[in-house]
Amino acid sequence: MEKADVLEYYDQTVNSPSGSFNIPAVLRVPHLLQVIKRRRVIHNVTKKNILHRDKYTCQYCSSGENLTIDHVLPVAQGGKWEWENLVTACSRCNSKKGQRTLEEANMKLIKVPKAPKDYDILAIPLTSAAVKMLRLTKGTPEEWRQYFHVPHVSN
Repeated sequence: MEKADVLEYYDQTVNSPSGSFNIPAVLRVPHLLQVIKRRRVIHNVTKKNILHRDKYTCQYCSSGENLTIDHVLPVAQGGKWEWENLVTACSRCNSKKGQRTLEEANMKLIKVPKAPKDYDILAIPLTSAAVKMLRLTKGTPEEWRQYFHVPHVSN
């Protein structure tokens, strides 16, 4: 009916009286994406959105443990709560940096923080509950992984 585009198929087929069909694994629904884009979160600088932008990884050491938000230029030195001044940091690196600049702390960022584009934040509308469910079930299909960031959980 041309209401969705199939981006990926599973390696399985299903048989019916009218033929054999590949099973869609990932669908893109253009109409739904347009509605989602209207509900932008792009300008909402929140802890959740900073963590998502930085792929839940410390921007100093690449750790994924005990994550916090760090002001690159500390508030005490005029730093603001804005995309370009906030990064995900593990508590160890955040404590090490303290209220100092990167130069003063002799630290470097893995990636320079910037404001994301619309699609960086809302490429696929998943609720945090859906992502948690996928993590818990250890059942995130390989076909889905390139479309959103869910860490691979080994058995």
